Amino acid sequence: MYESECLKSLATMPMMRMRCSGELDGSWLPLKQDWSTRWCTLPELYKQMCAKRIHNFETRESDVFVVTFMKSGTTWMQELAWLLLNQLDFERAKSCYLPKRSRFIENLAMKTPFIDTVAACEKMISPRLIKSHLPAQLLPREIWQEGRKIIYIARNPKDVVVSSYHFLNGTTLWKGDLDTYVDEFVNDQIAYTSYWSHIIDFWRMRNEPNIFFVTYEEMRRDLKDVIERLCKFLAAPSIKEEEMNQLLHHLSFESMKESNYNNLTGRLKQKLTTTEDFEFMRRGIVGSYKDELNIVHKEKLDKWTNEFLKEHGLIESDIFGEI
Repeated sequence: MYESECLKSLATMPMMRMRCSGELDGSWLPLKQDWSTRWCTLPELYKQMCAKRIHNFETRESDVFVVTFMKSGTTWMQELAWLLLNQLDFERAKSCYLPKRSRFIENLAMKTPFIDTVAACEKMISPRLIKSHLPAQLLPREIWQEGRKIIYIARNPKDVVVSSYHFLNGTTLWKGDLDTYVDEFVNDQIAYTSYWSHIIDFWRMRNEPNIFFVTYEEMRRDLKDVIERLCKFLAAPSIKEEEMNQLLHHLSFESMKESNYNNLTGRLKQKLTTTEDFEFMRRGIVGSYKDELNIVHKEKLDKWTNEFLKEHGLIESDIFGEI
């Protein structure tokens, strides 16, 4: 199966690193590289409870997977994709929680009241829209073997650091200060890291016919264009002008934050131990890091980014544009 090793961090549950090994060498992936070099940090419960089940998860032809590194616009894209797959059913979107309409497949490995989310995904009615933060090599093998559709959203690392720090601290899944969080993030001690391996592997596969690669920054710059391109990718009906205006309003940060069915602040406060000031949706802007990270944080993250991307002949703006 997968190889793993224990990991020390300020996470409030035991953590580990996991990688492909032996027969599980990643050979089913379209990107040919040594996948045994790709470690992913996850709760130890993941290997015990769902690694094998997710690897062997049976997909369907109509399945669509929304895959992101955490805090990269996942909820935003889930809501958009769900509406496109369900004939713009705004009424249901306003009366049914998004996590029930679009399941989070590996959520059972998190420190939450137990729900078997793998089983919940299996029971979903088609077309299934399934969320995951797992890197390419840990996703269900059939996604790659059968060419199931993947919508991948990437977000610039500094904004991800800030947003994930507030989320993990707010849900008490990690406890510490921002200085320590930045250190643990670049040293792959935070859940789902390595961040750059996660991003760059999908970026290198962005031209595969079953992958729709988009950045959070693109969505903020021109959401209408992203919607039109996503319609074609999903083979969804084209959207009329009036419908587009309604969709853009529904997907605005203000509307999403006001909706209890998208903004899970209250729901998570009921289910988890959270800090008093916890917010599931905070600012929703590009460049929020500029007034939250200090010079030392920014320089450390820039050095880490430049060193990783240099190996691929890239700079950060090649992926995210100017921020």
